[in-house]
Amino acid sequence: MTKDSKMMGFSSDSIVHTLLGISGNVVTVIFFMTSTLKPSWMIVKQKGTNNIMTCSVNQIFVFMLFNCVLWVFYGLPINRPHNFWVILTNGIGAVLALITVASYYFYTSRKEKLIVEWELETFFSLFFIMILYTVMVNKDRETRIEVVGTISAILSSCMHLALLFELQMAWKKQDLKQLHLIPSIAAFLKGALWTAYGWSGKDIFIMVPNAIGVVTGIIQLTWSLLIHYNIQRSYTPEGSEMSDKSTAISHSREHPNDQVKPNDAAVVTIWTVH
Repeated sequence: MTKDSKMMGFSSDSIVHTLLGISGNVVTVIFFMTSTLKPSWMIVKQKGTNNIMTCSVNQIFVFMLFNCVLWVFYGLPINRPHNFWVILTNGIGAVLALITVASYYFYTSRKEKLIVEWELETFFSLFFIMILYTVMVNKDRETRIEVVGTISAILSSCMHLALLFELQMAWKKQDLKQLHLIPSIAAFLKGALWTAYGWSGKDIFIMVPNAIGVVTGIIQLTWSLLIHYNIQRSYTPEGSEMSDKSTAISHSREHPNDQVKPNDAAVVTIWTVH
């Protein structure tokens, strides 16, 4: 009896593995939905992509689509049997990513439509070449698992690292709108659950990229809190009051004869004290 067939029994390991797969699906679907449905809805509602999504951002969703399709192929019985949960979660992710890419494609300019078409044609050409190579050339299942698993793991790792881009933009602009806390939390939980799922199933190709997802998730959450704290500290009432007082003091020393505006409370206070 193989390891895969043992996992199909009703042992405690099988139950844990199944529960991890279900939990991973729930959290991952939440992560996919929070990442894709909002921009799709905004594009359709506005009937345009201005101030919602750029071509470079859309490339992330094209990348997500290709990555999910790869994992669906990896989980098929011809490659890695008994991976229903991997097929299910990535099948849903592929559909959601396709909806986002389609909404962007429908409302964007002709020039950017050509870019999207080129990206999709390139990705899926590579995908079909890989299918032909792994299925028709490599008859050995273990070889197919190594080839498809390695490619999927590398792309997933790159995708997790790409999620740090929005944090870089938020830190650069000091803008809380650039932060998306729920997707960050979901990304961390997703990585933790699928790492445990890969560990329980002895699947290194699932375990490694999701372990990287755990690390990037921790970085996301920590960095988000630091950015939030830094921005809030800059705009606290005490900070604003001190800033106003400092400005008033400087103004009063440089222009002692200027008239005080009645509605400028901070300046009035400073003049009263002096």
